[in-house]
Order: sequence, then C-alpha cells, then structure tokens
Amino acid sequence: RAIESTPWYCLQHVIFIPGLFHLKMASADAIWRTFLQHSLARVDENALMRDVGILQPKETGIYGSKPGFRRMHQLITYSGICRRLDCWRVEVKKGVPSHVDLDAFTASELLFDDLLAMADVIAKAYVADHRLRRMRSKNVTQRDGEYENALLLNKYMLLYEELSFAMNMGDIGRVETCIVAWILIFKATGKHKYATHMSDFLCNVHFVYSDGLWRAVRYHILVNPSGKAGSFRAVDWCMELNNLYTKVIHGGKGPNQTVDRIILESPLVQVYRNLQRVFEENFLHSHLTTQHAIVDMTQTFNKLCRYIEQHSPHEPVLGRKSKHSIPDLYSKGQELIDKGCSDAGIEEGGALEEHPTLEDVAVELGL
Repeated sequence: RAIESTPWYCLQHVIFIPGLFHLKMASADAIWRTFLQHSLARVDENALMRDVGILQPKETGIYGSKPGFRRMHQLITYSGICRRLDCWRVEVKKGVPSHVDLDAFTASELLFDDLLAMADVIAKAYVADHRLRRMRSKNVTQRDGEYENALLLNKYMLLYEELSFAMNMGDIGRVETCIVAWILIFKATGKHKYATHMSDFLCNVHFVYSDGLWRAVRYHILVNPSGKAGSFRAVDWCMELNNLYTKVIHGGKGPNQTVDRIILESPLVQVYRNLQRVFEENFLHSHLTTQHAIVDMTQTFNKLCRYIEQHSPHEPVLGRKSKHSIPDLYSKGQELIDKGCSDAGIEEGGALEEHPTLEDVAVELGL
C-alpha cells in the first residue's frame, strides 16, 4: 500500500467522468429488460419480439437472451421508424379519411407548417404521459392493454433516439436533460449503479464544480475526431475503438496474441492505419472505409408496417388484454428514489441532509 501513501498517489485530485457511450449501452439494455427479457412480454401480437420476428427472423433466440448493444440499437431504430409511421397513418386516417394510406398523404404535398402541427399532435397522442395512470385505473372492459404498452414503447424508444441524436450533434445540454429521464428508468430496471453515478455526476456538475471546471467537463465529455457535423463521439467510444485496433486487429493471432505483443505493437497502430490507407488510395480502391453501407430496408419496413397496421397497436380496442403489462418506469423510478431519500436522507435530530438531489438538477435544467 506504500504506493498510495499520499493523496496524490491515491488520485484524490482526479475527477472521474462517466462515459456516455456506456450510458447509451445501458439505455439499450434497459429497453431489453423491459420489453424482451420477460417471457410473457414477448407473447402479445404487438410485442417488440414480433418486430424482431420480421426484422431478424433467425435471431429471435439471441434477442431473447443476450442480444448485445449493436442488435438492440438496430432494433430500436428500425422498429421505432415503423411504429412512428403507423402513428402517422392512424392520425392521417382520422384527419383526412380520403387518404387511404401514407402514399396518398405524401402525394398531397402538405405545407411544412401543417406537417409540424400534425407531428405535435402525434407526439402528444401516441406517447405515454400522465394520462396513462388514468387509463389503467379504468375497468378492464374499458381498457386496452396492448395500446397502453405501445404508448410506453414509443416513449422509451423516442427517449433513446433523442439521447443518441443529442450525442451525435454534440448537444451536451440536451444530453443532460435526457440523462435525468434515464436515471429514473435505470432505477426502475435495477441498474442502480448507473442511476447513482449519473445522479452524482449531474449534481456535481451543476452545484459543486467551479465555473471553470464546469465548462471543462461539459465541453470535453464529447469529442469530434472526424470534424464532421453530426459526428461527435463519447470519449469512452474512442477508447473502445483504440482497444479494437490494439488488441484485436493488430494484436496478433493465435499464439502470437500475447500481452507483450500487444504492448509492442500498440504505438504503431496509427502507422498501420496510415499505411493501409496509402495502399488503398494508390490502388484506387473504392472502399476506403470499414463503415458498412446503408442497408436498403424498404421491403422489410413495408412488411413490418403491414403487420403493425393489421394488429393496430395505436388504435384503442376496448377490452383488448395484454399478457404482460409494461410498467411505467418513470413513476416506478421516482418512487424508488423518493423511498431511498426518505430512508437514508435523515440525519440526527430528524433534519434532512442538505445536498443537491435529482429534483434540484431538473429545476436547474428547466425541466
């Protein structure tokens, strides 16, 4: 323990900042825990697993066990697109019955302001909010369990999309507002460490750190290695990319993949990448990147949209039951946080401990 004999060696001067890429992975895992982990959550006709059966029919078993981040990210993106298109279909059907489908609606060439007005209506009508509790308090014959689950699924998918978009654009203020919502979801899904650390991070940034440190943390938690618009990346993502090149691609194969070999080759990773690019350019290779081309999902999206339209998750059907009621993670997470504060936030004499809370952060961010 002699190496930690002083505060300097104990790294007490170091401020540890959470990695937003791992936060994004935790968000995808929270959606998996909510909509795919429980076996009964996969049974309904409008369950998320039904979307998996159309988007990735050969990987339903993987999605039911451990799909990983990349698969969940694609599922949330693709399923979210199709479900939001169905919301547009239902709303167009209500407003203009003459438009039998979205193709006819598109051909009508509405003004952009009219589209914005419809988008506002859709965001309020087909995303779960405070009205969900009133829906679930009604008699079973006056409820639609699958419709309620669909509203919650839209809500959590949109939260994930907003977090991902804000990170890509480098909008740290918007990222912080998203984190507040995800803290409640993490608490409700059993990811207590993420909830605790993200709460402490926001409280420290807005109530503890000095102005200079506040600026340094917020301006460096996201970086843009390529310098292109919409290409911001979390710092831990860059570290994971470096680990990929160091340990996997240039770390040797078979018996040559040793710790000594990885350490020896690690300073030359950028040299190898530059040499590879020089060869590609000299031989006029068209594929000068390892990034995958955009997949044409038109036919698959059409198939999924037809399935969603057939089972109408966004059109209430009174008396329709669900095998599994998706919990309102907002309310559940808030209850757990309030319970934790009441259990652990009282000091001697019955006075509450004075320290910033998640509610204070929400007020600071104007939520």
